[in-house]
Amino acid sequence: MTYQTICVGLLHEDARNPVVMETAIQMALLQGAHLTAVHLIPTLNIPIYVGIAFPDDMMGAYYEAADANGEELRKTFESLCNSAGLESHEWVGGTRSILTPLEELAPVTDLFVLSQHSAGEHDWLIGEASLRLGVPVFAVPEAGQYETFGRSVLLAWAPRRECTRAVRDAMPMLQAADQVVVLRGDVGEDARDVGVGAYLARHGVQANIKHVTTNAISIGDAILNAVTDEGCDTIVMGAYGHSRIREMSFGGATRHVLHHMTVPTLLSH
Repeated sequence: MTYQTICVGLLHEDARNPVVMETAIQMALLQGAHLTAVHLIPTLNIPIYVGIAFPDDMMGAYYEAADANGEELRKTFESLCNSAGLESHEWVGGTRSILTPLEELAPVTDLFVLSQHSAGEHDWLIGEASLRLGVPVFAVPEAGQYETFGRSVLLAWAPRRECTRAVRDAMPMLQAADQVVVLRGDVGEDARDVGVGAYLARHGVQANIKHVTTNAISIGDAILNAVTDEGCDTIVMGAYGHSRIREMSFGGATRHVLHHMTVPTLLSH
C-alpha cells in the first residue's frame, strides 16, 4: 500500500517553498508516487475602508507579478524533480485562490503537502485544509530542514473517529517506518491497546504502545515531548474540530501541535 498521487501546495512568495518542495519530492520518491505542484495565489483584497485611490490596473499588475513568480517556482520545481530522479511530476499554475485549487485536486490526490504557518495571514491554511479537503495533510514545520522523515513515527491515538481515519490515511507511511510508537494519554487498562496493536500488526506494522499521564502538562505538550523522548521524526494524528469561514475551532491537542510542531505532521479528519 502506497500513496500514488501526492500534491504539494506552494503559497505565493512563501520563503519555505523550496523546503516544502524538497520534502514533497522525497515523499514521492519514498512512495513511488506521482507529484503535482500547485501555485497558490491569494486573492488580492483591498479593504473597503481604505480612503485612497488605487490604480485601475493594480489587480492586473498583482497577478502578472504572481504569475512571474510562479514561472520561477516552476523552473525550481522541475529542476529539483529532475535532480532527484523523480520522473512523474506536473505543474499547475495560474491559480487565483488558495483553497479552491486544492479542493479541485482533492478527488484525485492521496496526500497534500503544505507548509505550517503558526502566525500571520495564512495561519489558518493547514487547519482549514485538513478539515475541508477529505485528504490527509502532511504539514512541514515553518523552520528547519527535513531530509529524513517517516522512519520513526509517533501515532497520537485514541479510540475516536478522527484517529481511526488518521491511522488508515497514514498506513503507507506506517508500513514503511522502521519504528512506530502509539501514544495514548490518560487511559486505564481498557484493553484497547491490544486491539490497535493487533490491527496495525495485521497491516504489517509493529508498534510500541506508550502511555502518558498529563496531570501537569497538556496532551499537546505530551505529544511533542514524546517526539523528543522517542527520537521520532514524524507525527500522525487526527484533526479534531470543525470548519468556519477563515477560522478554526480545534481541540486543544490539535491546535497546540499545529502551532508548535517540531517535525513533519500528518493530520487527518
